[in-house]
Amino acid sequence: MKSIERKKARYLRKQGRSLREITHSIHCAKSSISKWICDIPLSVKQILRLKSNQDKGRAKAAQHPNGPKKKWEKIRNDIRNTAKRDIPKSYSHKLLKNVGAALYWAEGYNASRNSIIFANTDPRMIRLMMLFFRQVCKVPEEKFRGKVFIHPHLNIKAAEKYWSDVSKISLNQFNKPLLAVSRSSQGKRDTLPIGTFSILIGDVYTCSRIKGWIDGLSAWSPVGG
Repeated sequence: MKSIERKKARYLRKQGRSLREITHSIHCAKSSISKWICDIPLSVKQILRLKSNQDKGRAKAAQHPNGPKKKWEKIRNDIRNTAKRDIPKSYSHKLLKNVGAALYWAEGYNASRNSIIFANTDPRMIRLMMLFFRQVCKVPEEKFRGKVFIHPHLNIKAAEKYWSDVSKISLNQFNKPLLAVSRSSQGKRDTLPIGTFSILIGDVYTCSRIKGWIDGLSAWSPVGG
């Protein structure tokens, strides 16, 4: 019986079905299904379909005829849209420098004295940091390196192509991908179909400048506060 269920699970995965869809279809433990399908890569089209389904599910839930929930959703959206207008539509060099330095302070690898490493899963943040590195730091294109951290059962080539399009870093400047094999994260394998992307820059001068800007930002906080 298990052999039949395993074959069906693998067939459905090859069709681009999500772990949840397969679980509902064959009624087996999610942990078992995850092991059966972990070596099957997804195409870019299949990855985008799964993401689209997730977005549709969230939209459907938001439109559910639940008075108080819809009311608070509208309030949150109104606040968010009003706050969005507080930010200038076009950036200045000074604003981009402060934002980029603050983001690197929060999300970058600050232990290195010789190189820059910034990793994130949000393509919007990667685009913003690449703008910071190019426009403010004036990093030459040949100094950029890209690296993808991803689960081995996912489509690694598709993920690298995706992040290359986002960052505008050439694929021939990508380092070997780092494959996530931790058992503790098995249940999260389909939540990041394009993995985590790292921007790598080997440049002592730029690294030191960013750390100096961070020092300047830190001076804004009250001493002993």
